[in-house]
Amino acid sequence: MQFSNILPFAISAIGVLLDASTTIIGLSRGYYEIHSNYSPFWALLIFWSVISATMLLPKTRLVRYFTLLISSAPFIGVVNNSLVLAGISPGLFVEMIGLYGLGSYQ
Repeated sequence: MQFSNILPFAISAIGVLLDASTTIIGLSRGYYEIHSNYSPFWALLIFWSVISATMLLPKTRLVRYFTLLISSAPFIGVVNNSLVLAGISPGLFVEMIGLYGLGSYQ
């Protein structure tokens, strides 16, 4: 297996692990998770399923960029949680597109 095929899976796994760790830090500091059913396992499964599906598409430049974009999506949660923990943001709650994160209301 080529490195370029493994890279999106590794990027998403790192992002999900960092998101889960910042979530655990936030929970230990008294914040709450807005998405009550959040699970790193399910997040990783969903991201890896979508990445696998995009890898079935023809290998064009656009598909490769899209695959890397999808694999980088978990880092949105990391940034959100970091901003909440730093006291810069009250938290992300965009229900219309399904993004959830730590809430800052203690």
